[in-house]
Amino acid sequence: MDEELISKRELLEKYGISYGALYRWKRTGLIPESWFIRKSTTVGQETYFQREKICSRIELILGSKEKLSLDELAQQLAGEQRKRESERKLIIITHYKRTEYPLEQLTGCIIADGEREIDILEYLKEVQQ
Repeated sequence: MDEELISKRELLEKYGISYGALYRWKRTGLIPESWFIRKSTTVGQETYFQREKICSRIELILGSKEKLSLDELAQQLAGEQRKRESERKLIIITHYKRTEYPLEQLTGCIIADGEREIDILEYLKEVQQ
């Protein structure tokens, strides 16, 4: 992993937050499950985060406490995530042109090698799991 990590313990100490608060923020969707990186250590398993990503999110949460409820902030962040996802696209570049397709409009993407066809979308779903 190229990005600098911060342990859960360091994160809690740095911001003076409790274990319960961190996991409440996770349950409400303020901190995505995918941000929790579990690693085996000599004393068992520890949780880490990408330092820049989690610190900016904790600062946003702490800075928004007076203005928004946790649920309102979670809804706002979810809306921003949906907007980013709706802007994702498949880009195919050939020697002749560049063509962009919004991902939500794709129903299939196939590679044909003369004898067989491979559905790229299904292949990517399998690889992702």
